[in-house]
Amino acid sequence: MRNFILGLLLLHPLSLYEVHARFAGGLAHIYAASYGSIHRSLTQLVARGDIEPEAAAPTARNRKRYVVTDQGKRTWLAWMKESPGGEGVEVAALARVFLLGLVEDRRERLSILAALREHALAEHEALLGVDRDAGAAGAAGAAEDTEDTAGARYRAATLAYGVATSKGLVDWLDAIATDDPAPAAPATPATASTTGGRR
Repeated sequence: MRNFILGLLLLHPLSLYEVHARFAGGLAHIYAASYGSIHRSLTQLVARGDIEPEAAAPTARNRKRYVVTDQGKRTWLAWMKESPGGEGVEVAALARVFLLGLVEDRRERLSILAALREHALAEHEALLGVDRDAGAAGAAGAAEDTEDTAGARYRAATLAYGVATSKGLVDWLDAIATDDPAPAAPATPATASTTGGRR
């Protein structure tokens, strides 16, 4: 969450109160962030030199806003490019795609999307393997008449949801990469005709 907050501050200088308001206003579907956890993250970012208080005067309620330092920009970009690690694949994808417009280079944006897709696809294929194993076990249990039919149905439905949502994440990342606008070709300057013109 700390590096996600760093990205929010790249969008706009924000105070602790304003960062909390962003999460309360809808970003909680990416990270569940309490006022205390946001305060700790901001304190850590200041201590690391990634952000600093804005030079401008505090807000009307005496709330200081924070801005990202050059070091913080490098920290944030490195996080955007790194493996999700301990983060869930879906959370990692949502957080990075939300901030992806801050990455100016299209090739870097597509590289980040490709890395996210690789992790999402690996999770999807792992769930497919579990689904196949569960199906085989269910068939064996049914043959021996020892399987709890109702319980198996609900477990299968839960697994099917995971397979479908993981596939949806892969498709979503594919669509974003496909729709990423390519840089416009430079305009060709008009050339004056050198033949047959009246003087």
